[in-house]
Amino acid sequence: MKHINLKIPKVVRHNFRFGTLNFLFIILYVNVFQFIFGPENSIVGVIFTIMMSASMARDLTATPFRHFLIQALVLVWMAVAAFLVGMLSAPWSLCVNFITLLLILYAFTYEYSNHLYFPYILSYLFLVFISPVDASGLPRRIITMLVGALSIILYQWFMGRKRVVETARDVLTEMIDDVCGAASCRLEGTVDQPDTGRIRKLLCRLSHTVYERRKNVLSISDASFSMIAAGRGLEHMLILIQELPEELSAQEKAILEYVSGQLKIYEAFLQAETESLPPVDETVFAGYEEKKVVRLFYHALLYTRDRLLHMSDPKNKTHYKKTALSMKLRLETALDFSTVRVVYAVRVALLLSLVTLLVQTLALPHGKWLLFTLASVSLPYADDVPVKIKKRVLATLAGGLASVLIYSLVPSLAGRTAAMMISGYLSFYFTDYAQTFACSTIGALGGAVFMGAFGFEQVGGMFLIRIGYILVGVLAGYLVNCLIFPYSRAQATMQLWRKYTSLTELLAKICRKQQMDSQLYYNLMVQVYLLEEKLTQNASLEKWKMFPEILAEYQEKIRHAHRKLIAGRADAPVFDAADLS
Repeated sequence: MKHINLKIPKVVRHNFRFGTLNFLFIILYVNVFQFIFGPENSIVGVIFTIMMSASMARDLTATPFRHFLIQALVLVWMAVAAFLVGMLSAPWSLCVNFITLLLILYAFTYEYSNHLYFPYILSYLFLVFISPVDASGLPRRIITMLVGALSIILYQWFMGRKRVVETARDVLTEMIDDVCGAASCRLEGTVDQPDTGRIRKLLCRLSHTVYERRKNVLSISDASFSMIAAGRGLEHMLILIQELPEELSAQEKAILEYVSGQLKIYEAFLQAETESLPPVDETVFAGYEEKKVVRLFYHALLYTRDRLLHMSDPKNKTHYKKTALSMKLRLETALDFSTVRVVYAVRVALLLSLVTLLVQTLALPHGKWLLFTLASVSLPYADDVPVKIKKRVLATLAGGLASVLIYSLVPSLAGRTAAMMISGYLSFYFTDYAQTFACSTIGALGGAVFMGAFGFEQVGGMFLIRIGYILVGVLAGYLVNCLIFPYSRAQATMQLWRKYTSLTELLAKICRKQQMDSQLYYNLMVQVYLLEEKLTQNASLEKWKMFPEILAEYQEKIRHAHRKLIAGRADAPVFDAADLS
């Protein structure tokens, strides 16, 4: 048995454990939810299993109470809005629907991170079309929403309570390995150059962690400050190694060997293999004071050690320096107006609310499939829509044909239930949208023919209805998103680039000031890293050949301003060595 287990790919073994446990959790949660709140709310239980899993794209554990309130407000309003959409006359129903969709789309679409709008939009449409309630059922529906908000936070706490520690440890360890690897290459005399691009990506990962765990927009903990600073210290060491002369002197080789040894100790500290960090040995650097590069290595090691200790101090994880910015500036920073998000939210909210009105007015029996398709293929960038449409159609064909075969041969309710459950379970083994949606199609058609269709002709007829709605949906989605109101990745990239350059200039400007707001500084620094990552992704897809060179110029501008700051301030939140200028 052990021999067989070794032949199974690691990803399959992981998916088996993860998928099986999650599948069992979903079954248990939905059944308990239905038992407590009644069968009319069983779909709500399904909604929350989707949202709990989707919420793991963000880290909500830093401020759970605040996020619980946000989730509760959003979910309760979704329930109330779904009720109003079903009860009000056309003009008012359209207004409520548009406002709700607009708020969801803007709030859960992000410039820097993975979007979260789809599970909320899908859940809202479920409430409108699959499980509507009347006035007597609304109070209980609101209670279920509050329970769902609590479930999301508890799920986050259970599944992601160690996320920040593991991310910081893993990312900083990778950075240390990169610096040590670069030092080894130089000591061995190989021609390999340090990869500053990779270490920059790792800094972006740290920035994502800090960005998601902010108490609010201008409230980053001291531990998070130190986490970013430690990463910058390691990046600085990598750059110093890169700038060493091709032929190393005996002194420079000795320094590199010592740096590598110290970094291995830092790595052991991160992995909790040791509880303390020894001080940097000044005697190793004695006699080389006239060499600037030696002093830089010394201060970089000293600074990184100090930041790692600060980062690991439990007191610093809950201590937040207050910002000195005015309330007006804080509000402007918090709003963080985004053209990309506004354009997308208005376009899709208008499209979905108008089509919802059409479906309700014509009383289309399976019109929800049209809405679900439109929500799926309406993406922020028009460039991505054709690819999503292709996957949607192919997945529907594959899943639909499999459904016709399965449900024609299995007329019993127990067998159909088993087929739907198996398709849901198999979706845990896939990551591509086409594959997971093919499994979803089997489940969706199973629900449509569960008790009312038997035999090849009836099940096949239901499949043709579904594919018809989906083809209409993808055609409408293509027309609106790509032809009538297109918003390309190139347009978004230019908007992001303008934002990046303005933030870079502002960062350089505040670094020249004697008095600097630490919260503003680190907030800008985190945004700059996140923008760099997003711009790099977009530039690669857009084949923007000159982007790396242009980006490097702005990165160097930040480093230069950074060093000028240190020259006049010993308490700066960066290297405290005057000779870095």
